[in-house]
Amino acid sequence: MLIKDLYNIDSFKSFEKKAKTHFADASAGVVLSRNLTGVDPKLFQKLYPELSFLNSGIFIDNSGGAVQRIQSLRIITEGNFTNSGDVSGNKGKISQTAEDSFLKVIEREAFSDWSDTQVQQAALQNIPLVSNLFQGHDRKFKENIDEIGFTGIPEYASSTGLLNYGGFTSSAAAGAIIALTDQEKYDVISNLIIAQRNAVNNTPGYAANNVIMPIRVMNVLQSTILNSANGSFSVLKALQSNYPEVTFSTTFRAESVGGTSVTVAYSSNENVMKMRIPQRLTIGEVTKPTSFDYRFDSKFRIAGLDILEDLAGRLLTGL
Repeated sequence: MLIKDLYNIDSFKSFEKKAKTHFADASAGVVLSRNLTGVDPKLFQKLYPELSFLNSGIFIDNSGGAVQRIQSLRIITEGNFTNSGDVSGNKGKISQTAEDSFLKVIEREAFSDWSDTQVQQAALQNIPLVSNLFQGHDRKFKENIDEIGFTGIPEYASSTGLLNYGGFTSSAAAGAIIALTDQEKYDVISNLIIAQRNAVNNTPGYAANNVIMPIRVMNVLQSTILNSANGSFSVLKALQSNYPEVTFSTTFRAESVGGTSVTVAYSSNENVMKMRIPQRLTIGEVTKPTSFDYRFDSKFRIAGLDILEDLAGRLLTGL
């Protein structure tokens, strides 16, 4: 059906010419509201909180492939020297033992599909539909890594992450960060680092080199002047100055872990902990279920955070 079969085009042109000369039509009907809508050429993307785990310094291990469980072994040297001649009870014997841990591996998968019509419609709005779908898989993959790394695999009650690992020593803060004095704000983070380092006797590789806290806590630390009489250093700047080897960062996931906020000081050394991802994100081939439809799949396999030394991390709750 053609437009000219519905409308007398010449009459519309004549009307338009006269209308411009004699009057301005202020009523609805001839002028469509959509023609008065300005379209911003910029396409806006929804913003999300920062995913901190991938920048936590923790080593990612891809060994394992299609295995169902991953076992970690840690070698420990036991025994000591003794006075010559005293061999009772195996005195003087030096041996090696091993501690092990097991993590269950899960496989996660996702897919996206679209039609050729949807691609054409998206192109009319300058939207790269297929590229956006690929990026969406990557975004959701990173969200999964962030959640599992910090709090464990949701499906398994026994699975924990950096913020709720039961083997770390945990203590409660004296009060919420906003209720503490400026000096107490500094001391509560400094004491957390010191307590963790004391527990490992400052052993290189075990001493904390990272502190992750709730975003709310970080915002207070960087906006509070520690001592205005002695300069304009914020509490955060003072901590960074006195602990230059420590990286201070945040995650929104630390705001509520089991109903309370959590701050953690830990060592990211690979002899302490590893993030086990036996199979990285893999994108399958684009297939055609029908003549006009398309689909691709993605999957990855993950076991979670494998912590090998319990003293290498310490938790502070309720800050």
